[in-house]
Amino acid sequence: GRKLGYTFNHRNLHNVSLGQGQEVVAEQALDVAAEEGHWVILQNIHLVAKWLSSLEKRLEQLSQGSHRDFRVFLSAEPAPCPESHIIPQGILQNSIKITSEAPTGIHANLHKALDNFSQDTLEMCSQEKEFRSILFALCYFHAVVAERRKFGPQGWNRPYPFSTGDLTISVNVLYNYLQASSKVPYDDLRYLVGEIMYGGHITDDWDRRLCRTYLEEFIKPEMLEGELCLAPGFPLPGNMDYNGYHQYIDDALPPESPYLYGLHPNAEIGFLTQRSERLLRTVLELQPRDSSTGQGVQTLLEEMLEKLPEEFNMAELLARVEERTPYAVVALQECERMNALTAEMRRSLAELELGLK
Repeated sequence: GRKLGYTFNHRNLHNVSLGQGQEVVAEQALDVAAEEGHWVILQNIHLVAKWLSSLEKRLEQLSQGSHRDFRVFLSAEPAPCPESHIIPQGILQNSIKITSEAPTGIHANLHKALDNFSQDTLEMCSQEKEFRSILFALCYFHAVVAERRKFGPQGWNRPYPFSTGDLTISVNVLYNYLQASSKVPYDDLRYLVGEIMYGGHITDDWDRRLCRTYLEEFIKPEMLEGELCLAPGFPLPGNMDYNGYHQYIDDALPPESPYLYGLHPNAEIGFLTQRSERLLRTVLELQPRDSSTGQGVQTLLEEMLEKLPEEFNMAELLARVEERTPYAVVALQECERMNALTAEMRRSLAELELGLK
């Protein structure tokens, strides 16, 4: 407030979370704020698609003749695809837009999860060692389940909207339980986090089992004895201060790998392939659309056809095999696959040549 030269208290701020018929409340808040010079925060405007056109017209009317200190802040979750964009273009063009891009990789996600807390958070519980250990394990758990979505169906059968709110509520539950009991209720904590806080988003039985398994590995009595590894080569840290945990992540966390999520390295193939295809598609769309490129493509096509090898003569190869050892069988199978690939390349290149002509 001071930096903007504008001072306000709670009476000057109208915070409306949209949904369930809150549109009338939002309109009333806009009218009062425009007259008195207040600020209005309209959250989750993506939940009121039918009302957005009315909001656009109302904002256009309020842009003239309103109090000089009147401001409107809008928040919305990103649409999953371009076809799902529902925010009117007029609102977007007249707004100063701020986007919060989700971090990528376990390293950034773990730092982001820990950023939701502070040194005061670490010191607020009487059972300090237990609280800090489980809090860090929950941060790693959150980073894993959130970033696991990038692996597609190999990560989760369905994409789930895990958020930092799930993490902070889980930590609040942890604090309340530890304050109320001298013993750490591991089973209760795993149930509340896995079945309610995070499990509330999960609709697939196998995904629920996966979430439960993660928590069984991350939250158990061994974590207080220094014998727990959150990932291969990444032990659960001991009792540190807030900055020490951040430093520990930078120093001890292994390089990004599917191993950090409990996955086989091959799980990354599909994700990397999809990302490469998206990159190449974008590059292709940036290419100029003029006819002069056709000649270059034709020359490249002719060079590829010249270099394309002849197919293997399978009858001749079979006649030369005296004994069908495993190595021989694999070699013959690879030759058959190579023939299929060569034939498809020759067919598609010929088709491309016809297309160019």
